[in-house]
Amino acid sequence: MKLLLVPVLLAVCVGAQPLTSEQMKKAEGFALGCLEQHKNLNKEHLVLLRDGDFSKVDADTKCFLRCFLQQANFMDASGKLQNDYAIERLSLNQEKSKVEALVKKCSTGVEVEDSCETAFRAVECYHREKASLL
Repeated sequence: MKLLLVPVLLAVCVGAQPLTSEQMKKAEGFALGCLEQHKNLNKEHLVLLRDGDFSKVDADTKCFLRCFLQQANFMDASGKLQNDYAIERLSLNQEKSKVEALVKKCSTGVEVEDSCETAFRAVECYHREKASLL
């Protein structure tokens, strides 16, 4: 299961950005902690997320994504996306203007009362739009 987390985190939660080894270790730790809270998720869920297939996303999957974004400080405890922090962290290895455009696009209009849904909408957008970083 641990090996599956790395591509999931790369492809889904942080888009196309290459991560440093330190960022990778942190992201893996965040995901492992979130999996402990969302024990209904299985290998199939993670593979689908990695591949950008959101067809079987359920409430537990959305809340796993919220947990991950909160652990990474991309979302605060109240469910508000932390755009400035996301831009700061994701632009370490990418052109800042492209990261800013992506974060702005994927945070505009996605915040709703349900923070799990907000996390899902943001991650789905990042996955869909990540090619803009290339």
